Amino acid sequence: MNTLNGNAVRTLMSTVDNITTALDNNNDSWRDHLYAVRNVTGVLDFSEASPDEDRRGWQLPLINVFQRVAFADADSGGVLDIANWCLKQAVTLLQVHSNDVDLLILVGRNWLLRAQKSLANIHHSEQSSISSGGSPSFHLSSSEENRRMMRGNAEAESRLHTADYVEARGILLPAVEYLKRAVELAGTQEKVTGDLLSLAAEAYMSLGNVSSSRMNSQYFRQALDFLRVAHEMPDYILPIHLQNYLEDYGNLIEGHD
Repeated sequence: MNTLNGNAVRTLMSTVDNITTALDNNNDSWRDHLYAVRNVTGVLDFSEASPDEDRRGWQLPLINVFQRVAFADADSGGVLDIANWCLKQAVTLLQVHSNDVDLLILVGRNWLLRAQKSLANIHHSEQSSISSGGSPSFHLSSSEENRRMMRGNAEAESRLHTADYVEARGILLPAVEYLKRAVELAGTQEKVTGDLLSLAAEAYMSLGNVSSSRMNSQYFRQALDFLRVAHEMPDYILPIHLQNYLEDYGNLIEGHD
């Protein structure tokens, strides 16, 4: 079903407004909305043949808030049936709105959020490894320190072939592709925002973190480029973790170019 009458659209928009307000007040309320969301996703399927700005006006907010519900608990994998519906509808709309920055962001964000479960697993595994590894209470010779460093590098390289790393890279590649395209198009349309640049930077940072040292510097540099532009924007303040990343790694990574 794609064609809706005015009453049906108004009902949908009322649902969107109610869910948005509830999530803004309490993001943990997402479970309360699963039934209402699935009532819609079970019967509504976009099949656009030509651009229609009136339909786009309610389709984008609908996908956006449903995607918020789907990935409210992204570290646990999200609600995949709703997430898949959102991705399918956004990609369908992109076929007729190919230069729509908001749609590109929706798709890129969907892929980035899909990667969060694998990234969370990787983070947990690395933290456990650090906790159990400890540090020697005695002085190491320089040769032993070098051997330990080489062994650590080899172990890190080996982890890149484990399931979570492989899955994360596979999911993050389309995330950076769509978000980079969104940034480029937004630039031509003079619609670049700090939020978009920060989101794209997050995707590139994440991809760099799960990629080989032979590849990751290009991803980190792109992330830093986005963060620098966002940092220079008037009336925009980088989230603290991105500001810290820019300050801690900006000069370090540039120094290795």
